[in-house]
Amino acid sequence: MKSFRSISAITVNWNKPVETVRCIKSLKNGGIEDITIFVVDNGSDGNDIDLIKQEVPEVEIIEMGRNVGYVKGINAGISKAMENKPPSLLIINNDAYGSPGFIAELIDGMKRHPNAGIVGPKILYPDGRKIWYAGGEFNEWWGYSKHPLMDSEDDGDQKDRKVDFVTGCTMLVRREVFERVGFFDEDYDIYAEDLDLCLRAAERGYESWYIPSSVVYHEVSSSTGIAGSNLMTPLRAYHYARNMFLLISKRIKGGKFITCIIGQFAISFPYYFCLIAMQKMKGAHLAYVRGMVDGLRFIVGGRKLLED
Repeated sequence: MKSFRSISAITVNWNKPVETVRCIKSLKNGGIEDITIFVVDNGSDGNDIDLIKQEVPEVEIIEMGRNVGYVKGINAGISKAMENKPPSLLIINNDAYGSPGFIAELIDGMKRHPNAGIVGPKILYPDGRKIWYAGGEFNEWWGYSKHPLMDSEDDGDQKDRKVDFVTGCTMLVRREVFERVGFFDEDYDIYAEDLDLCLRAAERGYESWYIPSSVVYHEVSSSTGIAGSNLMTPLRAYHYARNMFLLISKRIKGGKFITCIIGQFAISFPYYFCLIAMQKMKGAHLAYVRGMVDGLRFIVGGRKLLED
């Protein structure tokens, strides 16, 4: 039987070998000796695989051959990692990197909270001063999620907290969660798949916890937007809009379903339109509208419309 301090870690690479190697090296310095690292390469254009093997030859690389999207890529890594039956699996973005001992802190946090199925660290911007993630909230009445402390100064708070969701940027997940509730839902492609997983886990009695003694740094959006930013690129705008409709359709029932749909028009739409306008992101307004339309089409017509 594997020790509780034995884990598998999975990250996805796409044309970012330098960031991926930095991430892997931080995993090796995460305070855990028994760690197996899987890198899923999503059909990178250059010689990413050779560069990664040269720097960190001990990692296992899964070659997808083409860009299948983030969620399908990470699921391929999870599937391979599950063959080893690790007690828990660490999911981490390749543009994130942990402080020394961050994995051990997450494992200790999970041990402190027996009902925790998913735990996540404090995530700071690379400057180490401001918070990117310190717990996620989901408003089940109006259908929006947020990182409440995003962009605030890190005050050094070390208190564990039960949260609605842990960001998929870095999360430690008990193996049994994946066994009981399934992997990430591939309908999302990118964004909201982490919230969906946490909600499904909660339906089975697994809690999500924020463990601030574990610290990770994140170069926000280096794969899908602009490195070091929270800009609403067209890609992000589209998926933010579409995927919340998907999540509402899949996870919200009864009267809350109606109020969540209203919330997409009364709250999310004006908020993101103003944000996009302030950031002057060309094409993002149209992308957000297209996302809303495709999300509504999913609710009306079902999953088949995602494949059209």
